[in-house]
Amino acid sequence: MSTSPSFGLYFPVVPMAWALRAAGHDVLVAAPENMAETVCGSGLPFVPNCGPLPMKDVMLFDRSGAPVVLPDTEEELLAHTGRAFGRLGARTVDGMLRIVREWKPDVVIGEPHSYSAAAAAGVHGVPFVEHGIGLGYPRVIDECGEREFAPELAQLGLDALPVPDLVLDTCPPGVHPGEPRPNAQPMGYVPYSTPGTVQPWVFDKRDRPRLLLTLGTVPVPGRVELFRNLLRALSALDVDLLLAVEDAVVEQLSPLPDSVIDAGWLSLDSVLPACDLIVHHCGAGTVMAALRAGLPQVLVPHTVEQYDSARRLDAFGAAQRIALEELDPDQVLEACRDLLEDSSYRERTHALRDQILALPSPGQIVPVIAGLTPDGGKK
Repeated sequence: MSTSPSFGLYFPVVPMAWALRAAGHDVLVAAPENMAETVCGSGLPFVPNCGPLPMKDVMLFDRSGAPVVLPDTEEELLAHTGRAFGRLGARTVDGMLRIVREWKPDVVIGEPHSYSAAAAAGVHGVPFVEHGIGLGYPRVIDECGEREFAPELAQLGLDALPVPDLVLDTCPPGVHPGEPRPNAQPMGYVPYSTPGTVQPWVFDKRDRPRLLLTLGTVPVPGRVELFRNLLRALSALDVDLLLAVEDAVVEQLSPLPDSVIDAGWLSLDSVLPACDLIVHHCGAGTVMAALRAGLPQVLVPHTVEQYDSARRLDAFGAAQRIALEELDPDQVLEACRDLLEDSSYRERTHALRDQILALPSPGQIVPVIAGLTPDGGKK
């Protein structure tokens, strides 16, 4: 399995890796060296496909190391992100070629935009599986990424990225963006986040609604002040508040309102089933974990595919979206009131939850992946 140096892109593929190992298959995870602790912490063996490579090094700098200005429109940001993944592919392709040549896997699995993994699989004649993330990505990202990665493809004798032999699609049908990809296989989302101790309040009977607030692991400008203003506004609701954020940010926000019952790093898949509503940045993993827990969502997208995901969930009636650029804490407060008081949001969210649960689990997909090999994965 190949992954980018990003929690948001690695965590969603962990359950598939677990399912493969539980079925008796060998699994090796390849990623930049700085992902070693994260991968090993998920209980899987790790091999570096390059040295330390933070995601910002390809997002914020071009091939020559010159700074890249982040675009301020959705269309330009999608193209910029694709080029960044193309640069990531260029930095990791030699390592992926070596790993595939030496380890001789029967199948290579990569999350979206794992261009070096797809290329290495193609060069060595190994089936390639693309593991979908969240509600999916606009295809323009990969169109731009492939153009950026074109010099490396040409050196390998490839005129394009190999078409995946299988695409694991985790988007529930109710908010699917369109026609399925070639070789698509629907699969139910299973949440994973770094495990933590489950707090006693998770099992307590709720005397009033619980609301979780998080903005993900990628900092946004003015995040501390934004959290402070949101906590102040949301304290007007008759709810218990949870704040999922780094401990360092919690220290900067102290003292917290009395309505906050827990704050700091929280394992979302542990706490979301004990919540009634979530306000967040529309990250793919958070969206899917909230949907699987049946929670209406207030979405504050601020980058890449988040805008498209937020539009689809809003249109379906499972969420309300608010642009970060137009964010007003009082607007978030009113959106939370709407989602708590209007039962239609919960009904629509439960419809998506039921669709996710009806899809095949990663364990049920293991024979499909094994079937891509000549011996059906039995050797």
